[in-house]
Amino acid sequence: MSIILQNLASPTIEEAIEANFNEEFAHLSKGRPEGELHKTSELTWMFTGSHGPNAVLYSRFASNDVTYINAKINEMIMFYRTRNVDFGWSTGPSTLPTDLEQRLETHGFAYVDRTMGMAINMQDLNKHVFVNKDLVITEVNDLDRLQILRSIEISGFGASETEAQNYYDAHANTGFGDKTPWHHYIGWLHGEPVAIASLLLHAGVAGIYGVTTIPQYRRQGIAATMTLHALQEACKLGYRISILSSSKMSDALYRRIGFRDFCTIMHYGWSAGL
Repeated sequence: MSIILQNLASPTIEEAIEANFNEEFAHLSKGRPEGELHKTSELTWMFTGSHGPNAVLYSRFASNDVTYINAKINEMIMFYRTRNVDFGWSTGPSTLPTDLEQRLETHGFAYVDRTMGMAINMQDLNKHVFVNKDLVITEVNDLDRLQILRSIEISGFGASETEAQNYYDAHANTGFGDKTPWHHYIGWLHGEPVAIASLLLHAGVAGIYGVTTIPQYRRQGIAATMTLHALQEACKLGYRISILSSSKMSDALYRRIGFRDFCTIMHYGWSAGL
């Protein structure tokens, strides 16, 4: 079990954010029959099949030698090329060498996106955020409730059936709830399931994921209520630091709650068609 972080000291918090993000992504490979998760002292990479996601999540090379780094990059390209799939490569605070992004670009990788890592010490929560007092929140404790979570992912995020099913399968096969790292919550308004949020306890921090409200119930304080509930549940389990990444839609909300920026994860992509 990892030591639970007590403060936002750098570089520990940046490393914890990165590790929690990577674990959230890696669990997709752990929960699927065709999934593969590979780890060495220098690399962590995953394969989940022809439809993905497939990615190098962590890279911290022991040598800065150009020939050595190029060989390692080519090894990863060959791993995915033999499987005839596209794949991504993420770089973050722990990545070495620090110019790996440029080296990836020389091998045909293209910039795709970036993820901002945010964090908060939960003693600094803004206690004046508007919440919806009519919302009833329950934890997902069986596969029937997990199906509800899957349905709200589709309507709330606009996720495809395949994407939502991938997450359902991963959670169903790796477990969730009591004495596991994953906890999922459903918000009910007047008896109808309208929102979801998930909690991942890993690397000493509580990661908040998958907060969404179905469109017709937005702007009623529901997302804030779901987020604060997940934070309160993490506190009950002894966690003091929470992390997440925001979208354009949710950024203002998380900043009101008290989250602030700590690091950036860069995402690059390589196409098997090259």
